[in-house]
Amino acid sequence: MVLSCVVEPMRPADLDEVVAIERASFPRPWPRWAFESELSLPYTCYLVARPRQEPPEEGPCLLRRRPGPAQGPIWGYAGMQVILEEGHIMTLAVHPEHRRRGIGTLLLLHLFAEARKRKVLRLTLEVRETNLAAQCLYRQFGFAVAGRRRRYYSDGEDALIMWSDRLDTLESQARLERLRSRLPGGKRFEREERGDLDSGPGDVL
Repeated sequence: MVLSCVVEPMRPADLDEVVAIERASFPRPWPRWAFESELSLPYTCYLVARPRQEPPEEGPCLLRRRPGPAQGPIWGYAGMQVILEEGHIMTLAVHPEHRRRGIGTLLLLHLFAEARKRKVLRLTLEVRETNLAAQCLYRQFGFAVAGRRRRYYSDGEDALIMWSDRLDTLESQARLERLRSRLPGGKRFEREERGDLDSGPGDVL
């Protein structure tokens, strides 16, 4: 079951919930100050996913939002840094009670959309060698293993370095369209990304 969510920029007021999900998701979680530092940087993009509170206009649409009053509890979050033509996905996590419902896919779709707006050509990330579920998700987005960082994590586990295909290729765009089409409101997501919708207050990030 794919849940109906909105995605909006992460704000300092969100950090209590974000840190709680972080601690439930990772054996060596980021401390609060790490998120505060990331949010203060001009070259980052951090997003949170929340349940929709208002009735959707076209079924269970999945929309990006401008900052506004909090809609509900945070179900997941993701963030990246952008340096010139490369983007580095720093984190992605979904609340344990809401996993396998498309929220991670939704957050990654929004990061890819933001990366393209910022003229990013490729994305990279590190993932634990044992985190097979995350690796499977990233491969759906065109990521492939390109290297390894030995004992990258504080507990001694290696990290796999993954890189995406170029984001400006037809193959990459077709892949993202297939992923969008599997989500409720996927067509509306596509039209918003192109700017085809006359969005009301709070609709498009």
